[in-house]
Amino acid sequence: MKKKLAVIHYLPLEFYPPVTNLLNCISESNNVIVQVFSTKNNKGRKPYKNKSLDNIYRVAAPKEKENIILRLFKYMLFNLSVFFKLCFLRPDSILYYESYSVGPVYWYYRLFGKKTKLYIHYHEYASSKWYERGMKLVKMYHKQEQTFLYEKAESISQTNKDRIKLFLKDNPMVSKNQMIELPNYPAKSWLQEFNDNFQESAEVVKTVYVGSLSLKDTYIQEYCEWVEKQKGKVTFDIYAYNLHQDTTDYLIKLNSKWINFNEKGVEYNEMPKLLPKYNVGVILYKANTDNYKYNAPNKLFEYMACGLEVWYSDKMLGIINYNKQSSPRILSVNFTDIKTIDLLSSNKLSIENHQHFFAEVVYMPYINTLIS
Repeated sequence: MKKKLAVIHYLPLEFYPPVTNLLNCISESNNVIVQVFSTKNNKGRKPYKNKSLDNIYRVAAPKEKENIILRLFKYMLFNLSVFFKLCFLRPDSILYYESYSVGPVYWYYRLFGKKTKLYIHYHEYASSKWYERGMKLVKMYHKQEQTFLYEKAESISQTNKDRIKLFLKDNPMVSKNQMIELPNYPAKSWLQEFNDNFQESAEVVKTVYVGSLSLKDTYIQEYCEWVEKQKGKVTFDIYAYNLHQDTTDYLIKLNSKWINFNEKGVEYNEMPKLLPKYNVGVILYKANTDNYKYNAPNKLFEYMACGLEVWYSDKMLGIINYNKQSSPRILSVNFTDIKTIDLLSSNKLSIENHQHFFAEVVYMPYINTLIS
């Protein structure tokens, strides 16, 4: 008899490759019936679809500038509709992501969840101060986690060991034995894409950035100014659609022949075709919070899977354990005082001696636990 699994991810699936990678892995199993609950993305991204996962249920997500009553209605619609669908499905296991998704899970476990196994995952580390200063509804959800759901959980997962330590410090009611590390690796299929699209490097160092950007939280301005000073020795392509208006205005006004800004970004599935055409992937976070300070972000492993050298902010302590690799290099950089000679001393892509990290390696044992 097939096991029934409910995956609840309030925020739109398309913005979070780790959950879509997990769903792709789950879809390869014939021993489970999966129901996925999320919201529709309102930023024009291509909706995530999987032919083997027909049961993906979505409701409209609130918009930032909407009337408060309409926003509350959409929150309630998600919570009530998911709750009633859980009551109908009666899953053997529930996996929910982040505190945003707690509402329907809390009430289901209060009323019917005695025999349902619970699993929790966090894409990000949210500090106690973040909950105190943030949205009141999410703060309430987090209290429901701490006072009820955490003790019910079979496991709670974070993306790395540093975030696990921070989480346990904030939540002493959670046992260390409950915690699991689930890094954000890309799929094995990226290796084939890399082999098919690999190109030898030219004289010019081609650098790329994929992801969200802001003048406040990243070194985008400092890095662009450095690229300009190289007078064509370095080019920089930016693929970002999630930007503050001042950041968009800054990039458009640059009007540089060495810096190209694509404000439509790039779809996740297109990245393994795009990235191997570059020499270096840059990670520009200023690490203003512990969440980013102790973060080894998705793009680190995405760049690595596509054979790129990686230049990352020296404020990001979560990447230090990966910078022992010599070919291609993973280099910490002080983006306020860039040492040009160090960066440009070697810029060759290497299809050999490259360590790949794949989602299937960490997700398949986890999935076996979910559906066992």
